[in-house]
Amino acid sequence: MAERVLKIFCPSCGEMVDPFVMITSGEERIHCTQCGLDLSNKEFKKKIMDRLLISDDSSIVRKQVAEIFANSGIVRDIVESENGRVFLSQLSDLLKNKAPVDLIILDVNMPIINGIDAARTVRAIETGLKLTQKIPIVFFSVIKCDENFKRIMNITKPSAYLNKGNSADKEQFGTRLLDVIDRLRTA
Repeated sequence: MAERVLKIFCPSCGEMVDPFVMITSGEERIHCTQCGLDLSNKEFKKKIMDRLLISDDSSIVRKQVAEIFANSGIVRDIVESENGRVFLSQLSDLLKNKAPVDLIILDVNMPIINGIDAARTVRAIETGLKLTQKIPIVFFSVIKCDENFKRIMNITKPSAYLNKGNSADKEQFGTRLLDVIDRLRTA
């Protein structure tokens, strides 16, 4: 008889979820049924990042994320933008100058160019520049992850989802964000 796995906290969704087990390379891994994040216990290492780009139309969210990373000490430089157009311009300039970009955080619902279209453009830029390593992307949204969004994350992988609406508490949000980033960067 198969062992029943109880609900487990998903830092990406910000709630208790029913997990599923998937065998990868002979190893059992536990994943969130909603967003697909690997929830298996891992030893995470706080890898120092050179540069993080965040694009969110809320200056409050951008400031909160900048504080989280400043307090964690895991990023040297944070580049902020208020919409996808400005973000893509900043990213293009950085990549043109061969400046390292270790992580991208995109709000899904932004004006001018939304986070999904911006992420697809990032992958096109990487392909055009023949970059061998894709930049991990974290999508911020208040909308729950569904099958359509899972397909988008599959197209834009490596990518992850973070429900920014499930944490009113800044400290809890910061812990969830850093956890999701660690899992994404070690996957």
